[in-house]
Amino acid sequence: MKIMGIVFVALGALAAVPAHAEPVRITNIGHGYYAAALYIAKQEKIFEKYGLEPDISYVQGGALALQATLTKQADVGILSYEHVLTVAVQGKRIVAFYNVANRPVNNLIANEALHNGSEKLSIEDKIKRLKGMRIAMPSANGSGEKMLGVLAKKYNLTLPGDIKSVYLGAEAGAYVAAFQRELIDAALPFEPAGVLVQQAGKGKVYLNMMNGEIPEFRDILFMTLATHPDNIKDKPELLRKVAQVFADATNILKTDPQRAKALLAKEYPTMTPETNEQAFAAVSQIWPASGRISEEQARATFAYLQPEGPSPVDFPSTFTNEFLPK
Repeated sequence: MKIMGIVFVALGALAAVPAHAEPVRITNIGHGYYAAALYIAKQEKIFEKYGLEPDISYVQGGALALQATLTKQADVGILSYEHVLTVAVQGKRIVAFYNVANRPVNNLIANEALHNGSEKLSIEDKIKRLKGMRIAMPSANGSGEKMLGVLAKKYNLTLPGDIKSVYLGAEAGAYVAAFQRELIDAALPFEPAGVLVQQAGKGKVYLNMMNGEIPEFRDILFMTLATHPDNIKDKPELLRKVAQVFADATNILKTDPQRAKALLAKEYPTMTPETNEQAFAAVSQIWPASGRISEEQARATFAYLQPEGPSPVDFPSTFTNEFLPK
């Protein structure tokens, strides 16, 4: 009887596993902490729960993630909404269908010389103080450089020109080393790089983008799940499942932070518990409770980016909420 019981348990477990998992190709910009929902979904096998077999790739820079999404090499790109707008003004189209982050995913970290005395400065004076500085960021024409360019222009600085961009990729160690060797004055890195620089005693938060210090960047569409329009027509159920996966993972982030931090520790095995704690505290400010996208957020993103191109933007066509869990 015990043997039969074990057999029935085993058969029940097999029945819970989908007979055929549907592959889904996902590309992500770097390995930033901002994409925590992706890592949690992977660690907790939430993809498999919904009958999906994830094929996850990491690329250096939003341009590559955009290209993979545009050419349908990826079913889903985790990329900034600015790329959705960039192609929209060129008469092309990709569609955001899940809001991953509604604020920037990086703070501006400054070395001691730049940071000293800045606590009492206005945002305008902080930006003007960046004249002549070398500022590191993941990639050319990425979101960090565009945000910095917007702020520089607002306060009559040029980028490039008054501010020099240094491109270091997405790996945290590169930023710590650059600060240690005094190759840069400030940086806009993905976390946990910012936290690691601070823990090394080589930098402090100069502009806190994540907590909403900069009005232009408070309630926008920053990072999204995006897809090619053909997938909306041909693979709606796949997209619905992906949205459900991210909704489940986001729920863990928002309602069970201790569990989330434990899972993220597995994703970043070399990160100390202290670093994990501080990175989570910083980045948790940018994760919305739901993946819903509003036209107001879309327009707010356009307002600061002002992408140039021959085609007007039809905002409702750049995003959809139809795949979100009901």
